[in-house]
Amino acid sequence: MHDRRDIGHSFTGKHAFLCALAGPLDGERVLDLGCGIGWLEDFALREGCTGVVGVDSDEVRLDRARAAAPAAVFVNADATALPGDLGSFGVVAMFDFVEHLPQGQVSLILREAVKMLEPDGRLLISVPYRGLISTMLDATFYFGHRHYKVTDVAALLAAMDYRVVRVFYGGGLWEHVSMLWLYFFKWVLTREMPGADFLEKRRLREYRHPRALPRSASATMFVEAARAGAR
Repeated sequence: MHDRRDIGHSFTGKHAFLCALAGPLDGERVLDLGCGIGWLEDFALREGCTGVVGVDSDEVRLDRARAAAPAAVFVNADATALPGDLGSFGVVAMFDFVEHLPQGQVSLILREAVKMLEPDGRLLISVPYRGLISTMLDATFYFGHRHYKVTDVAALLAAMDYRVVRVFYGGGLWEHVSMLWLYFFKWVLTREMPGADFLEKRRLREYRHPRALPRSASATMFVEAARAGAR
């Protein structure tokens, strides 16, 4: 039987969307909180970053991440208590991470993240968009998976003197269909879902052109933030 933690982890159209929006990483030190299987680490290294550190509390995912990006540094840690010797970073990423945190820990971990940033550093965040269709079609929403609008994220950032610099939206109905299909096979049948290639081609089309304005079915919201008053 498969370990559920190892099912459904692959590089998808959503990851490609986030990589495309990450901005220049060459010459940057990058910190990736909730790094999962290491897809961002692999991308950052290929883009010429000077170093990348991935943090996750799941050793199964970290094993896959180390295989995907052996030149990266991976740390098994809770993001509420990051090791003090990591140094500072030009980019801190929190992709598909904030929505999984206990509500009371969101502000705490955001504060930990910005403490790791250089004064002119960039904070990159992705979260599920809080549209009517996108929320209704997210099965995990009914079990506490949170969705956000840009005003929600802006309010969290303003409390720590950060501002939203860029916002883009991607994904649509095929993303939601793919996730529902994945959940059924992952949590009911405990195996990889069939038809993954068929679904991925359609997901990729939805993410290929980032939008500055959301739609009700938009699946993912990307936010770049910087210190208030920074460049």
